[in-house]
Amino acid sequence: MNNLKFVAVLLLTFLFLLNTGTAKETVHELSVEELKAVAQSIRAVEDALLNVRIDSNAWVEHGPSSSGPWERTPVCLSSTTYFGNTSSSQARLDIHKIVLEWKDGAAPYLEESYSISFDGVQGRRRAISSSYSGKTFDRDRGFILPEAPIELKSSWYDKMTGVRASLFFHYRGMPEPFPKRFSTGFEAAADPNSYLSALAAADPKYLNVKPLEHKVVFEELGGIQCIKAACIPDDSFRQEWWFDPSRGFALLRFDDLRKDQDGNEQLKSSINVTKLEEVAENIWWPMEAYFVQCPRETDKPWKRIVYRASKVIANDPNFDESIFTVPFPDGYLIDDQVAGRKYRVGEK
Repeated sequence: MNNLKFVAVLLLTFLFLLNTGTAKETVHELSVEELKAVAQSIRAVEDALLNVRIDSNAWVEHGPSSSGPWERTPVCLSSTTYFGNTSSSQARLDIHKIVLEWKDGAAPYLEESYSISFDGVQGRRRAISSSYSGKTFDRDRGFILPEAPIELKSSWYDKMTGVRASLFFHYRGMPEPFPKRFSTGFEAAADPNSYLSALAAADPKYLNVKPLEHKVVFEELGGIQCIKAACIPDDSFRQEWWFDPSRGFALLRFDDLRKDQDGNEQLKSSINVTKLEEVAENIWWPMEAYFVQCPRETDKPWKRIVYRASKVIANDPNFDESIFTVPFPDGYLIDDQVAGRKYRVGEK
């Protein structure tokens, strides 16, 4: 962590000079060497996360525009999420309560409780209960899967659990060989040709791909001196991220902007992190965030996910990786889709 702190001090010193007017520019584009230093610093933060547990609640709101006013819907999630380090695919999601729209079902909304996990090799799903129309049904079914349960690969669940707003798992679920780390993105911005060469080595279809345009600057956001990174694949859209180097390069904001038929830039989606907490040394976790999404159809409302964490524990020295294998109680009927058999737990 010493190198990380040294680079962070250099960056913060530069930001201070910008803010006090000692530097001539108010917005400074990072040089190649500065990009490499930022990438090194972010990678050190990413590598420092060993495990994390997040207790949180989230709900969905509807509104007429990206700025609201917002009206809360019944759709909500109360959960506990577990992850290993940023290089691991291990994950677990305990859903204490989820309420979803039930299209063509017995009631407008369905409430469920269940646990899912992925240990890096196999997935598991344990049903607990479901309810609708005032009736609750206990479930005693379990599944062993050859891959991660679909919810652990879903961007919607990543937003509802808040991990999409974190520095560490923002890119979780991206297909290979695309990067799953912000540090890799900064390295690609510093040396796009080397990055594309590595992609082409993994898959020949990238041999003739042109480098994406990147622009990384020091810029103020809400009184905070940030590093703002923009990716501009073409003239029709761009994506922008704001990071706070004074708080472990935590993600503060993300905007996805697209041009409409008239060439006017419109917001497609955004993330705004409004509360951070240092949950381990130089590891800052989003405790409150807002995810805004434009409607796919003009007659549909805008949607906003409100995420709030009640407790986050990172780098627990007593963390047990067996947590990534959801246990099945006695009496559960198990559908083992890996071994191709069904059995009831506890029966010989």
